[in-house]
Amino acid sequence: MCFTQVSRESRSLTEILKFRMEQVALLQLEDDFNEALLDATMDLHDQNCNQDSSPLLPEVRQELRSRVRRSSVLSLEDQSPEGCSPKESFCKRALRYFQRLLHCLWQKWQAALAWLKTTLAAGVQALCRAVEAIWSVFNDFCSFMAQVIRSTMQA
Repeated sequence: MCFTQVSRESRSLTEILKFRMEQVALLQLEDDFNEALLDATMDLHDQNCNQDSSPLLPEVRQELRSRVRRSSVLSLEDQSPEGCSPKESFCKRALRYFQRLLHCLWQKWQAALAWLKTTLAAGVQALCRAVEAIWSVFNDFCSFMAQVIRSTMQA
């Protein structure tokens, strides 16, 4: 009887340990995916950067990095080893977790892309307003100079 109780407890601890190791492995996999995708994104942007576009500002790069890094999107904490079916094989459970991880990564990258589009659009609008303001001042200056030259020629 005592042996049965110890056996159940150690089996339960083993299951909990295995479950926690799966969580750590998936979170590490998520971090590795994010870093690889971020590096590839930045490299691709730098390669495609030409005279018409400028490189991302360091602040924008840092904000993009922080938005993509691990967040609460992939929350494995809400699951417990007790919630796993004992008949489910390790491979099926790993596949299910991996599919969930991919879905969460897709959501996170979609959100980061939406933020980047908004940020770049706001930056372009601000740049356009600045160029329009400079153009307006320059246009006023040219008009003023034209009037001065006309009045000088008429005198």
